[in-house]
Amino acid sequence: MYICTKIRVIMNNEGLNSITIAQLKQHFGINEGLGNDFMISSEKEHKYFDLFKYPCRLDAIVFGVCTQGSAKAIINLKEYNISAGMMIASTPENIVQVNHTSEDFKGHIIIVSLDFLKEILIDLKNSMTIYVQIKNQPYIKLQDEDFKILGDFFSLMYECANSPNNKFKLNIIRNLIASFIYKSCAALNDTAIENNKHVLNRQEAFFKQFMELLVLHHKEERSVGFYAKQMHITPKYMSSLIKKISGLSAAEWIDEYIILEIKALLKYSDMSIQEIAYHFNFSTQSFFGKYFKQHTGMSPSQYKMQ
Repeated sequence: MYICTKIRVIMNNEGLNSITIAQLKQHFGINEGLGNDFMISSEKEHKYFDLFKYPCRLDAIVFGVCTQGSAKAIINLKEYNISAGMMIASTPENIVQVNHTSEDFKGHIIIVSLDFLKEILIDLKNSMTIYVQIKNQPYIKLQDEDFKILGDFFSLMYECANSPNNKFKLNIIRNLIASFIYKSCAALNDTAIENNKHVLNRQEAFFKQFMELLVLHHKEERSVGFYAKQMHITPKYMSSLIKKISGLSAAEWIDEYIILEIKALLKYSDMSIQEIAYHFNFSTQSFFGKYFKQHTGMSPSQYKMQ
């Protein structure tokens, strides 16, 4: 009853609300002192799985692994039976509910914000190409090796999260989470290739085509109109279509993709700011700086030096 009451508090009077990681951590008192960009819940803390007892939308990416027993999860009104050795993933726009767990159910869960993914430089080229796959097939049966590796990663994360503070603690956890996410995405991708059962519908095929064009042309083109022309549709229709499929508009995808690569070059390459500006086809370094600050809140030099 306590958990249910807390969840109802998080919801607003108009119905389902988008719950943030900060709200979850505040109400359930977990991972305190580690910021609000991620949440790690262990099978030792059964009560935290009750947070999904009622339909909710989490403003985060969720990876859950069932280690024992079974559960029934409902994502966007479609029910999935989850058993030991299975992983389920969910994206921010989904409505999630767990309406049944067996008495012997155990599992662990990782919840991370989109900002966290950007900060640890999860490469959209590698992870977001399976975004649509997660949307359509949010669960997989893990191979024994993947199940063990993900379990090992989780044990390390949980142990670090509950260890005494030191100046490296947060960085260690962040890098373990990054590894966990990469391994999860690899498992999802491998399963899709092996099964080869998912057939893209027309809308999803457009999304795949858009992402392929973005990979090819993002260094030269930032205009929605350019990509719409390549796809032989209007910019307005393309933006609404991409938004419907992925939760982000075409312009947001373009900006997110470019900003992510710029951040990586600023942090990890020997290129000067001017070289990076020209690398992405900005007419002047000043225009490049304004673009970067508009999307990050800081100048390229400030980001490079932090």
